[in-house]
Amino acid sequence: MQRFLKHSILFSLPFFIGIIILYNSPFNKEFGYSYRKNVDCNTSWIYYRLYENPKPIDIAFLGTSHTGCGINDSLIEKLTHKKIANLAYCTKGRNIQYPITKDLLATKKPTYVIIEVTEDEYSASHKDFAYIADVEDVFSPQFAYNPSIFNAFFELLKVRFSYTRQLLKKEQTTAPPVFAKNNYSYIPFNFTANKIDMERHKKNNAKKYKNKTSLVRKIKISSPKKYLTKICNILIENNITPIFLYIPSYGSTIKKPLEYDFYKQYGEVWIPPTFIFYNPENWVDSEHLNLKGSQELAVWLSEKLSEI
Repeated sequence: MQRFLKHSILFSLPFFIGIIILYNSPFNKEFGYSYRKNVDCNTSWIYYRLYENPKPIDIAFLGTSHTGCGINDSLIEKLTHKKIANLAYCTKGRNIQYPITKDLLATKKPTYVIIEVTEDEYSASHKDFAYIADVEDVFSPQFAYNPSIFNAFFELLKVRFSYTRQLLKKEQTTAPPVFAKNNYSYIPFNFTANKIDMERHKKNNAKKYKNKTSLVRKIKISSPKKYLTKICNILIENNITPIFLYIPSYGSTIKKPLEYDFYKQYGEVWIPPTFIFYNPENWVDSEHLNLKGSQELAVWLSEKLSEI
């Protein structure tokens, strides 16, 4: 038995040494931002805006595709005369916003960071987290429900293996931003969702979030709340004011986010007027605002921003 264990350890040792070397090997964060699972999300632009574009950022927006489609950064900038950056990273998963926040603080000095919130915190982790997170943040223990933690370890190994392989092959390691060297990330969707589909979604959305006080729900959203706490803490430590912006789905009956009191610990919670979200003409689908909806939201946001 001892001989078997000895041979097993000797056989496995080079493998584990290789993993340790990969985890600690040099890594280009630009490669990480371009190595994404969600091909519809222009994450390369976030790297460009933070690390290559010298234009300052006064107000940064963090969120999912709700923010990507709803925050018309160029229009808000025109209305407020403040430097606006829409740093939305598509697909839900609060953990992805933590490394983006760290990169934002490392490269720019915004006054405010406006964080998207929806009806409830989304329990799952973002699959791209390990691509842009620092190694210590991937391995940092989160004493909360997080079934994706081992997947993050694997993805970290995979992305660093891919980067090392391309370096050795001397291949191009990064993809250019989809819409070049633009100051803004917002792309308008100038069409309206099908009314029949929207009515169906409205009925479905009205039935959601019934078990808002259940123990299972509280356990599942413990991890995203941990990340939100970390995000808000580093913002406040750097004298940056966090603000939460409520962007619900079409037809939602939830007037304010379920975790409203939790958010209020760290900053104001802005709740736009319901006429923006209840108008089916403002949506490209039940989750994303179209150009008209983003314009209405931009006008309201510009008025709120003028008050701070």
